[in-house]
Amino acid sequence: MDRTSIFWKVNKVYRISDWLHYLGYTLLGSVLSKDIKINTFLQTSFLLAYAYSFNDYYDKKLKRKHFLIPLILSLITLPFLRIWEVVISLLFLLIFTLYSWPKIWLEGKPIISTLSNSIGFTLLLILPFPNVAYVLDYFLFILLIFILNTAAQLLHETVDFREDKKINKVTTAVRFGTKNSLILFKICLLAIVLISFLLFNNFPFISLSSSIFSLWFSLIREVKRRTRKMFKLLGIIVGVVYLLNLFSYHHISLFKK
Repeated sequence: MDRTSIFWKVNKVYRISDWLHYLGYTLLGSVLSKDIKINTFLQTSFLLAYAYSFNDYYDKKLKRKHFLIPLILSLITLPFLRIWEVVISLLFLLIFTLYSWPKIWLEGKPIISTLSNSIGFTLLLILPFPNVAYVLDYFLFILLIFILNTAAQLLHETVDFREDKKINKVTTAVRFGTKNSLILFKICLLAIVLISFLLFNNFPFISLSSSIFSLWFSLIREVKRRTRKMFKLLGIIVGVVYLLNLFSYHHISLFKK
């Protein structure tokens, strides 16, 4: 088996292409804390690989427990992290284990399914922080990311409405219907615009890009698969704007404490 085949097999098993962009949250958090560490990015990768492969194991009823490898790697990495990072890592593992584990299955519970995703992915932003004080200092920005994640999850659940309903997975979209889910989605977008306004003095480009992004998607009348793809693509572009704004905010090199 050549290297290309191995890469695509690993990518398929751990769905790397589905979560690679979430490393951007850890990058943003690293810039905010003015400290970049390879261990933190490795840990984020292991956590995401575990979350996605563990979900696939039960959703697709797989025989091989591929999720054990990233789980073990994430636990091995813990001694090389700060106490705060250890706590956040364990919390992430707990949330996404309960999310997919059939005995609890948060994925199949309305509201909780959406919020557990939003909280879980937002943890990747604060993972590089040295302590809880940073959470308080950047609370509005963290809240912005949380609501963006909530909007993204509502969009995802709305697109998968029919498939989820067939297998009795009662997500928020299944419980409230696509029309009401779209309303909730737009409420999230409005909240993003309001929070962006409060962030303008410190983060003008983050504020403007978030507002334009949210107002654009607030105009949609129905949700399709291409809507979700566009949301993800434009979200990555907005994330780059976030990063540039944070560089400007700190006036520092990423690799200097």
